[in-house]
Amino acid sequence: MVEVRARRVSTPLTGWRAHLAAIRPDADPVEADWWDTSWETPTPAAVGFLVPAGFEAYARVLHPAHDRHRDAVRWSTVAEECGTVLHAEAQWHALAGRRSSREHSPPPTGTGWPGNEPDVGCLDRTSLEALADVLARHTTTAVTTYVAFWVGYGLWPDAWSDAPTTARPVREAYLFQRPLDEVATLCAEAPAVALALGTPTGSAVVWSTDGRSWVPTPDEQFTTWASLQWQSPSAWWPADRAWATSNDTDLDSTLVGGSRALVADLLGDDRLEALPWPVDGSLWSGADTINR
Repeated sequence: MVEVRARRVSTPLTGWRAHLAAIRPDADPVEADWWDTSWETPTPAAVGFLVPAGFEAYARVLHPAHDRHRDAVRWSTVAEECGTVLHAEAQWHALAGRRSSREHSPPPTGTGWPGNEPDVGCLDRTSLEALADVLARHTTTAVTTYVAFWVGYGLWPDAWSDAPTTARPVREAYLFQRPLDEVATLCAEAPAVALALGTPTGSAVVWSTDGRSWVPTPDEQFTTWASLQWQSPSAWWPADRAWATSNDTDLDSTLVGGSRALVADLLGDDRLEALPWPVDGSLWSGADTINR
């Protein structure tokens, strides 16, 4: 049971709730069949496994880490403080001075990064909007992009249980079609649909305030949490297939494949922390052979 301190808020407009409730996967899953990714090799390189092969160049967009106050921190800052090296195949646990990839908590004292790790499976909204700005300049079909969300996130409403899903990219996913400039909005609204329908999922919740505890109603959960939801795409690509992004649920970075010009733009954008990605690069926990 999770205890949450919360205050009651006024009910959002009925029209917004109706808008959210009407959202459901709307793209034909066959649109994802072009992805050439496969689970067949035990420890494959990321290209061809998590993101399609065949692009001119690739980049790794790092999800920000956080300090103890939950403020965003770049991996380069963590590396500088920990005396480690930021490189393309750097693994967070090694960069931050953790003993293993399973050690998530900050070290007790004296060694390693004292703050918090990057979010896995989700690129924050500020970074995604910066990424979208760059991607928009490198497709002829910005009005039509496809957005995949892994079905296993535990966010989605029961009402979607009959919606068709993709076999690819990599994991089974719900698929949406949206203009590029509406994708950030989708990432905020789709995870709120279950709340709008009054069928929130997840752990049992107890709220506590002013010395009183109670189990919130679905309406209370909606009015408090719906506006706070966010889930970045598991995969995203335009109709002209000029680029593709992949963010697996277990990863602390988003991979992007596209033209050399696109990757150069990503690397040069100060709003993002991005690294060039080698086509044979690995994101498995033992890939970082420099920070040991």
